[in-house]
Amino acid sequence: MIKLGNSKRLFIVPIVVVIVLGLVLMTAILPMVKMNPKDIPIGLVVADEGEMGATLAEALVENAPELVKFTPYDSVEDLKAAMDERDVYGALVLPADFSSKVATLQTDTPEKASAQIYLNEGANATAATLVQTALTNMVTMLNTQLSTQMLTTVQTKTDEMKEQLAPVLQAQEKGSPLAQVGAMISPIQPNQVQDFANPIEAEVMKVHEAGNLGNAPVAFLTTTWFTSLIGAVVLFLVGNKRSYKSKTDKLKFNTLQSIMPFVYALIAGYVATWYSTWIFGFELEHFNRVALYIAICVAAFTFMIFATLRWLKLPSIVIYVLLMFFSMSAAQMAPEMLPSFYRDYIFSWSPLRIYADGLKEVLFFSHDIINSYSGALIWILVIALVLVWIKNLIEKTEIHQP
Repeated sequence: MIKLGNSKRLFIVPIVVVIVLGLVLMTAILPMVKMNPKDIPIGLVVADEGEMGATLAEALVENAPELVKFTPYDSVEDLKAAMDERDVYGALVLPADFSSKVATLQTDTPEKASAQIYLNEGANATAATLVQTALTNMVTMLNTQLSTQMLTTVQTKTDEMKEQLAPVLQAQEKGSPLAQVGAMISPIQPNQVQDFANPIEAEVMKVHEAGNLGNAPVAFLTTTWFTSLIGAVVLFLVGNKRSYKSKTDKLKFNTLQSIMPFVYALIAGYVATWYSTWIFGFELEHFNRVALYIAICVAAFTFMIFATLRWLKLPSIVIYVLLMFFSMSAAQMAPEMLPSFYRDYIFSWSPLRIYADGLKEVLFFSHDIINSYSGALIWILVIALVLVWIKNLIEKTEIHQP
């Protein structure tokens, strides 16, 4: 120890740390710094049976930016079912009366047509915001396109009226008031000017609304993961190279080791959930369900890490430290927003992605604790527990006789 303390080689430690740790951290936050959302799936429902609705929908698909990718649905019911399954992050709906309302704008009883923008906030709040901006811009584009068409039609009618009245107006004396009528002719009433400028209004509707809970997976992430990490390390260190009075004593200790993760999990689940209501002001509709889901996550992750430590020893903890850094984006970003490497090789299997999607299921969708995601976590827990006990049974143990 004294030689190490006096060694000049210690001077290079900070350099090695910055080179290695810098590479790890920079790579880990790459998805957030270089976020490049592309082909975000959004739905399109054209309920309008008129020709105008179909024409505008075709123009939308052809001119859609790279940010989004339209998926057509036959009805709003089919669209909502897709949103329940998180297949799309939003949608644009042209209702059945779209064409008929546009036609009324040139009558004495005009009605604005509406385009309905659906946002699936619960699937991913960030993606839903991007979708809202994109669809709002598309509705603006439709407004400009439709307004131009309508004004072109009006101009044609105006020119026809002027042509018909030309002989009468030309016969008027130069100072006659009637001579100025030609410049004032227009089929558009003053109260219709605004409707012609913006014939379509956007109606935004939120599905599986997140409110202030949109970032809940990120809020619970650190507590969930570090409780699991520290709990697993403590379980390993307490039992590492431990001597026992008898095989019964070892069995009792191993049983206690297998019980403690559940104790950690319940405490962490309820404490973290309570903290979220106190510190973040979260208003949870199902407090106990959220707490129990967090508990399932902590128990599964603790056993997963502990099983790894039992078989690969303490240095393997680095795997899970790195996993957290590289999986943070999975808890807050949609896969379409990630670089292809992260999406294909990290996001798809990351346990933190399973945790985040399962929490969204509890908060915004089915609200059930047991769902496909918590089911996967329970399988992780069971497999890890079996691996721990296999190691317990085959490991040679020092029996200390008093």
